[in-house]
Amino acid sequence: MIVMQLNILVLLTATFGKQPWLQDPAVGQTILVPPAPLLPPVLLPLEMNFISHFKRLGPPIYNGRLDFMDLDDWIISIEEMFFMPGSSYLYSRCAVKSFKANAKPLLDVLSDESIESLREFRILDLFKMPVIQQNIPLLYYLMKSYSVRRNAFLLGKCYVKFSVNEVACILDLPNRGREFHFQRSPLSKYKHNDLVQEIDSLTIEEASPTLELRRVNALVRYVLAVLLFPLKGLKVPTCILEIQGLDDFGAVNWPMAIHSFVHSHFARMSDVAAREEMTNLGYLEGCSVILVVWFFEHTKLAAPISEMAVPRLHRWSPKISISATQCSELQVKLSKSDNVRRALVYISVEEQDLLGEEEEVDSSDFEEENRRLKKEIKEREEAKEIKEKRDRVKKLKEKRVREKKKMEEEERKREVVKEMKEEKRVREKKKREEEEKKREERFKGYVDDLKHFIQGKFDALAALFREGRPSASLLQTPPSSPPRSSPKEEALKEEEDEKAIITYLTKTQTKKFTPVKGRQKKRKGDNLGHHSQAITKYPGRDHLFPQQRDVIDFVLSRYPDRDSIVIERGNIFISRVSLLDILGTEWVCSSHIDAYAYVLNSLIEREGNNMLRFLFVSSNHAYYKRCGKISRRLVDHITHDSFGGAEAIMIPCHVASHWVLLVGNLKGKYWDFYDSLPNPMHRSSLQENIRFLHEDRAEVLPGDIIDWPIHTVEGLPTQDNGNDCGIFVMKYMEASLGKDRVDWTRHTSWAKEMPRIRAEIVATLLQTFQTSLLTENGFCV
Repeated sequence: MIVMQLNILVLLTATFGKQPWLQDPAVGQTILVPPAPLLPPVLLPLEMNFISHFKRLGPPIYNGRLDFMDLDDWIISIEEMFFMPGSSYLYSRCAVKSFKANAKPLLDVLSDESIESLREFRILDLFKMPVIQQNIPLLYYLMKSYSVRRNAFLLGKCYVKFSVNEVACILDLPNRGREFHFQRSPLSKYKHNDLVQEIDSLTIEEASPTLELRRVNALVRYVLAVLLFPLKGLKVPTCILEIQGLDDFGAVNWPMAIHSFVHSHFARMSDVAAREEMTNLGYLEGCSVILVVWFFEHTKLAAPISEMAVPRLHRWSPKISISATQCSELQVKLSKSDNVRRALVYISVEEQDLLGEEEEVDSSDFEEENRRLKKEIKEREEAKEIKEKRDRVKKLKEKRVREKKKMEEEERKREVVKEMKEEKRVREKKKREEEEKKREERFKGYVDDLKHFIQGKFDALAALFREGRPSASLLQTPPSSPPRSSPKEEALKEEEDEKAIITYLTKTQTKKFTPVKGRQKKRKGDNLGHHSQAITKYPGRDHLFPQQRDVIDFVLSRYPDRDSIVIERGNIFISRVSLLDILGTEWVCSSHIDAYAYVLNSLIEREGNNMLRFLFVSSNHAYYKRCGKISRRLVDHITHDSFGGAEAIMIPCHVASHWVLLVGNLKGKYWDFYDSLPNPMHRSSLQENIRFLHEDRAEVLPGDIIDWPIHTVEGLPTQDNGNDCGIFVMKYMEASLGKDRVDWTRHTSWAKEMPRIRAEIVATLLQTFQTSLLTENGFCV
């Protein structure tokens, strides 16, 4: 269809010998339409006419302000020449978006008094209504289900009446006043485009005594012609042009006029829609938005955004719509009684003032029709149930036949397997019998040979004894056991064996170890003052002060074994190899962090008011809780006395092989989260650690500690590898204890200075935990 319509444009271009043109009356500018080969490729739905296709192309072809109604007649007539049946066409003249866009400039320049007058006569709300979609599939469904005689729609299993009072509630217009004979009025020469031009000219016109009145009259005519009574061809009836001023508008019963117009037009359209051979339904005149809102007010398929908004147009979102696919299932959904409302709900006192007297309708026809529908539905349901039952029986029979065949096949397979096993058993039995027979024959031959052998020996011995000359070999006594060695000989033998073992070890040993007796001699080149110890090389050595280097070298020399415990305090155990891990580039463990927390606490005890007092919770506490071990002893130091004097709680957390830090502010009642590798996944177990702490010290800690918000500290210095997270946690602990706000921009070089920081941490730990050893050997700590 699109290709055909583009060909029409090419045909028109060739016919007139020039490009088609359109005139924008507002600006007096001629817009040239490019020929069809230059049109951009646009995928458009087939349920649109040529003009709609052209509008969808957008700028510069169509700028959204042009009106193509001058071309409507001849384009539609040409389109009918090439009409291709096969799909239903239905269009709506009610376009809320363009209605609001054209009226907005004039509304913006109106005076406050005029705005208040429009609000008093309930016109202003119509200009502020949401841009509700046209919902063409839904309108087509309502058209097919509309009963002209009953003035009602068949929703599911029952008819729901479309009344004048419902139109009044939807538009917030009173159901009273004189009748408005809209359909009897002849059409004028004015069209919607003329009303738009009038609005544009009044918007820019200079002030005059009658300007405000003419602006209000123009808006009244515009809302009646474009929104409430749009006609095919966008023509304006004479009766609308005769409405002069708000007083004339307020004297008319507009809900009755709108309802009468929609009813008469739906009567014609529904008759056309009932004949399935007719495919092109044409344009739906009138305010179709009222029907869309009426449908959602009477069903429970969508929820309003505001249940008490007035008018009811404002209760629904602009996005509410029902697609063609959903319309195919609409009848099934509405068949459920709880999905359809017979009357409007939530009618406020303000809305009750709008209602008028409804015309009495004989309900007997409705009841008879409902009984007939219920009977038909019941018969269909029974027929469907019988069919489903037959289908289930048929499927059950087929299933039984399949299962029977499957069982027969399995039985046949079992028989074959049984026969094969029986044949195998017979073969094995026969083979065993043959082997048994062979063994009996071999044993019988062996016994016979043994008898002959013994008999031969016996005969030979008997012959020798008869001759009186026994053989020396036969009369030789059996050899006796060797004599036992003396104790002296056994001792010599053990000494010889030991010497042989030592000689073997000496020959096979790859490295000879000699024990060191006494203190090692000072090697040449060692110049460490009055201390003599081995020098350990590590990356940050050259960045330390001489005294710090001497402390590390001295302590490491006093603990030469790699597994020697250098620092031991409570649950803190740090060996020599663990200290070397910090001096290098390896990970740190919980003992390192716990020991550094002890150092910070000692520092607070010395400096007093310059640092915040804190309570420290070891990461081992959460580990013990997860493993079911006794964890309470790790938080026994948190008492009422210690909690009363503390200002913060520090909890280092080990999450997915990564160290992070939680610092709780006891006064502000919030948690600060420090992460040197920012990742939302690192927050996964923070609440669990806080809950573990609260479970073990619930009698001390406040109950809302679990509900404190967790704030991620921004702008932190971050690591540039995968091993320094524990070191960064130690530095975060140290920096966050200051009473002044931390300027993290001053610490962005931590990653580059990591060798120095690691070495300084080791020196600080040794100076704190090995004070007595260093003091005894002349160090100043």
